[in-house]
Amino acid sequence: MSIFKRLLTNKKGSSKSIIKNSVVAGTIIFSGFGQDVMAKGKSYVAVEPLVCDLVKSIALPSDEVKCLVDRKQDVHDLKINPRQAQLLNSADKVFTLGKEMTPSMRNWENKKNTVVVGVSAIDVDDHSDHGGHDDHSEHSAKVDDHSDHGGHDDHAKGAFEWAGKFQLSKGSYKWSFEKVDGEYADPAMKMVILKSNDIEGSEDLAKELLESKDSISRKNEGTLIASNKAFVLNFDQRKESTVFNVDIKEDGQYIFFTEHMPFEFEATQHFFKDVSNSDVEPIAQVPDEGEGHHHHDHGGLDPHVWHDPHNIIKMGDLISKSLKKDISVFNRGDRKLINERLEKADSLLEGLDSWIIEQVSSIPEENRVIVSKHKALGYYGDAFGFETISLLDFLGDSSSLRPDNISSTLKMLDEEKVQAIFPEQIPASKLLRNLSRQSSVPLASNQIFVDGLMMDGNTVSVAVHNTCTIVNSLGGSCDKESGSNLESEWYKLSD
Repeated sequence: MSIFKRLLTNKKGSSKSIIKNSVVAGTIIFSGFGQDVMAKGKSYVAVEPLVCDLVKSIALPSDEVKCLVDRKQDVHDLKINPRQAQLLNSADKVFTLGKEMTPSMRNWENKKNTVVVGVSAIDVDDHSDHGGHDDHSEHSAKVDDHSDHGGHDDHAKGAFEWAGKFQLSKGSYKWSFEKVDGEYADPAMKMVILKSNDIEGSEDLAKELLESKDSISRKNEGTLIASNKAFVLNFDQRKESTVFNVDIKEDGQYIFFTEHMPFEFEATQHFFKDVSNSDVEPIAQVPDEGEGHHHHDHGGLDPHVWHDPHNIIKMGDLISKSLKKDISVFNRGDRKLINERLEKADSLLEGLDSWIIEQVSSIPEENRVIVSKHKALGYYGDAFGFETISLLDFLGDSSSLRPDNISSTLKMLDEEKVQAIFPEQIPASKLLRNLSRQSSVPLASNQIFVDGLMMDGNTVSVAVHNTCTIVNSLGGSCDKESGSNLESEWYKLSD
C-alpha cells in the first residue's frame, strides 16, 4: 500500500473514531442534562391565592410553588414588602392575574420572569347573548362598563374616591404622598377641603369643585387650607414622597375629598400627621371601612374572569405552556406529566361547568337576577344566563342611602322582581342591611366570594359555594354533594 493510501485510510478511521466518540460524549452530556432537570425542581411564586391554587394543580410535584398573598389579605390593597419583593425577584417565574386585579403588580408585569394569566392575557368567553354555553365564540379581553365610577386612568368627571371627616384643632398638619413600588399612583391628584360636619351634605359642592377648571396648583411643601376651590396636588417625581402643609385656621370638623384613596400613597407611614408626628385618623369616612367600592374599580377591564370555568381553562393553558418552557425538550417524562395534569384539571373544570348549568336550570327563569354591591359576577352571569346588577350603579359613589337615589334603587328591585340581595361579607354591610329593610328583599343567608378563594377550599369549592348560595336563594335546588365530589378531585391535584 502506498504512503498516500495509508494516510488516507488512517484519516478516515480517525474521523470515524472522532464522530463515534462525539456521539457518545453528546449522549452522556444530554443524558446528564436531562437527569439534572428532572432532579432539580423549579421555584415558582403565584401572587393571588386562586392563581397559586391553579399553578399547584398543574406544576410538577417536584416544583416548589409559593403563594405570595395570604387568603386573609385583599389583593387590591397589596403593598409589596421587602420579604415579598425578595420572593418575587428570586423566583424562576411569577404568575399573577395582573395589575387589573392586583394594582401593585403593575411594576412587575414587564419583568422577564413574570407571567400574567388574567383578563389582559386571555381571550375570555363571549356570552353576550346570555345564551349559556351553546356558543363559545372567543374575542379579545372583555371590557366591563364602570362608567359610574371609572378607574384611576380615567376618573369620572368630578368624582371623588374617598372623603374623610376629621376633628382638627387650630394649627399645622402634614399630608404626605409616597411612591409605592417605585411610583406614585398618579402624577397628580385633586383634593377639596371643606369646613363641615356633614359628608353627605357636602358631596355636591365637593364634586362641583373637583369638576371645575378654576383650581389651585400646589407642589411639594405647598400649603393647603379649607377653600371653595379644589387643589391640584403635583407629586415630585424626583422624591420618594411629596408632602403638603395643611393649615387649619380654627378648631372644628373638616372634610377632605380626594380623587384617590389616600391609602394608595402609603408605603412607610400614615398619610396624615400632626406637628408631633402622630397619626391623625378620620372620625368618619366614605366609603366606610370594609365597604370600599374602590376595590372593584379596575379602569375598564373586569378582572374576575375565573367565575366562568372556561376562562380558568384558558388560564391553565397559559400556565402549562410557561411551565414547559422550563423543561428540557429531552425530558419527555416531565413534559408528559404536565400535559396529564393539565388534562385532568381541564376535565374537572368542564365537569364544574356542566354541574353549574344543571344547578341553575332549577331556578325559575324570572328569578335569575343577581344583585350585589359590586358587579363582580359579570362573567358568571354571562356564562350561565343571569342578569347581574351592581347596586353602586344606582347608589353612586356614596356608601349611604340618600333620598335622591334610594327611590331609583327600590324601583329597580321591584321591577326586576329581585328575590335576594347577595352580601360579599358576613355580617352584611350596613348599606345592604338598610336597603334590604327598606325594600323587603331578603339578604342571602351566605355571602358570595367574588375576589378569589374562601378561607378554606380551592378553585372548585368557591364556585360550588357561590353557585349553591345563588341557586338556593333564588328558588332553585342545589345538589352540593355532587359539587363536593368535584372539589375533592381537585384537591388531589393541588395538594
